Amino acid sequence: MRKRDSLSVAGLVALFVTASCATGDTGSPTNQAQDGSPGASSREGGGGGAPGSDAPGTSTGSPTGDDGSASADDATPPSGGADADDGGSPDEDADASDAASADASAPSRDAGSPTHDASASSPEAGARPPLDAGTGSPDAGGAACKRGIASNAAPSSALAPTASSPGVSWWYNWAIGGSGGAPGIEFVPMVWGSSTAKSALPAGARYVLGFNEPNFKSQSDLSPQQAAAAWPDIQAHAKAAGIPLVSPAVNFCGSASDSSGCTTSTITDPYTWLKDFLAACAGCEVDAVAVHWYNCDLPSLKAYIDGNTGTGGGLQGFVQFGKPIWLTEFSCGGGSSVADQTSYMKAAVPYLEGNTHVARYSWFSAGPIPNAELMNGDGTLTDLGKTYVSLPESCRN
Repeated sequence: MRKRDSLSVAGLVALFVTASCATGDTGSPTNQAQDGSPGASSREGGGGGAPGSDAPGTSTGSPTGDDGSASADDATPPSGGADADDGGSPDEDADASDAASADASAPSRDAGSPTHDASASSPEAGARPPLDAGTGSPDAGGAACKRGIASNAAPSSALAPTASSPGVSWWYNWAIGGSGGAPGIEFVPMVWGSSTAKSALPAGARYVLGFNEPNFKSQSDLSPQQAAAAWPDIQAHAKAAGIPLVSPAVNFCGSASDSSGCTTSTITDPYTWLKDFLAACAGCEVDAVAVHWYNCDLPSLKAYIDGNTGTGGGLQGFVQFGKPIWLTEFSCGGGSSVADQTSYMKAAVPYLEGNTHVARYSWFSAGPIPNAELMNGDGTLTDLGKTYVSLPESCRN
């Protein structure tokens, strides 16, 4: 979610869902609060924390706007994609866009240094851990825990799983390196943009995330063909470590009426960008698909992931790719209240936990969308954070 820019996700989403029915909230993170948020989508403000740049959050890039009101059901793809604004990050503001500009070239967090405390042993060389859609973990049998957090700040012990609270099992910060996370919370490195594609992965990494919102000019800013050309470098490191590789994270970057925030003006939706990337990257390995979404309602989230064209909607869904899905940025947009964020979280998490196509998900918790943050500055949990860590988890049932 880095900084977002101009276009608000909400607008985009609205377009898509436009038809659908928007529920109203348009506040998809996409543009606004994105500021540091990862993708260009709906975050506003930006604290996402994109690597390398100053862009705090990579924008999230969710299509709908800030509030996410569009109903998934009818959601027709926004004409321009999710919040172009921020490249995919929440609608927050255009902060995200800056972040993108940072090209994330290298995450400014300690890139390259092993982020987690790598106590986890790396998988045996050459052996790729199974990446089932939420049904198995890399090192152990049984249901894998899905819940994570996307944050520039390392997760404190208050977010760690306990006997009485599911907590979160993993985190990422839009950078290759991350440190300071509480024990028991896995760090997942991200290769934010092409400038860090050749960077070594931290020891102990069990997965690696690909480019952040490459279809947004304000984020990693890569055409499908450019991303495909750089992918072999990331793949080589993942293969050497024996770990699964997650696709570039995408969201709507614009609409039919305004594609100014999109890297490729003729591609405003995430589905087409991914299809073109995979076609240009024949022979490339992609073990899972990463997506961002900032609409603030369950129906549109379901339609975005599962697709709703069969019922007359305009969202193709990511299930079509036949790979586990990682929802690596989601929340309501920057204009939503804490009560709105809480209501959406309580509706979305049970769906994500129960969807066998979803392998992992991470709530966007960064400056661009203050009301979505899970931690206070001192590491204690906000009321929203307390809700997130306490919601039932499928892996522990």
